[in-house]
Amino acid sequence: MVAERNGGLRFDLGAFDLDGTLLRRNLEITARTLAAMGALRERGMRLVVATGRRYESAVEHAERLGFGGEDPVVCYGGSMVRRMDGETLLHRTLPKELGLEVLEWTAERNLHARVFVDGRVVTSPDSPAALRFMRRSEEPGVVVVDSPARWLSDGGEEPTKLVIVDHPDDVGGWLGEAQEAFRGRLFVTRSLPHYVEVGGLEGTKSAALKFLCERWGIGPDRVLAFGDADNDVDMLRFAGHGVAVGPLTDEVREAADEVVPNVDEDGVALYVEKLLGDLSLGGL
Repeated sequence: MVAERNGGLRFDLGAFDLDGTLLRRNLEITARTLAAMGALRERGMRLVVATGRRYESAVEHAERLGFGGEDPVVCYGGSMVRRMDGETLLHRTLPKELGLEVLEWTAERNLHARVFVDGRVVTSPDSPAALRFMRRSEEPGVVVVDSPARWLSDGGEEPTKLVIVDHPDDVGGWLGEAQEAFRGRLFVTRSLPHYVEVGGLEGTKSAALKFLCERWGIGPDRVLAFGDADNDVDMLRFAGHGVAVGPLTDEVREAADEVVPNVDEDGVALYVEKLLGDLSLGGL
């Protein structure tokens, strides 16, 4: 009977990263990608966006992909699951003391840190290393303070996550040190070349997908996931079938069951077209 679900598809849930997976560098979503998403919906498959972006930004792009109403969005790297209509289903935050420890760690190394809380991004003035990347992504809800650490200790709300920003060529020099410093207490991973996300151990894409799977009665083996970056690794491993969208780090490649071309070559759409084509030929 399993094969009869979703028009014969062996997946009940499709999880899609945004940047570098569905969104091109210029934030374009191709007509081919939109058609592929629509074809999966027509088969009865549940779809969800799983992104490191904050909710306000995630919703904007999810709407372009055809999501709406009660459809959930996994955002903040997995720390929040909120419906398109604004209802929050899950929100995990960091204890203030851990947030302060991260901010102190970054300050000692002259790194630029941003504190993400629900609906706002609290940041200090740009450091030279981060300057050109921060100006590229100015958006509403950014609050500039002299010291995010002081803001947090003086009554700021618990962070949903933190982001450390640095020049892409320099991140590798301290990323391993950060992961070791917070091992077993925080989830530290690179999401973009200049972005390192810091969240709770349960604030991951895989944990958010597990939450949705339990809510919907879907087994992990019935999940199909697409991602391109290190912050997608746990999601690719969680899914019954993880598809990595190139170019890749070794960790992403090892976590995936299959690799497809990069987003500029419509790698996700290519995979979906083949999946549905094989199905029409009786291959699944």
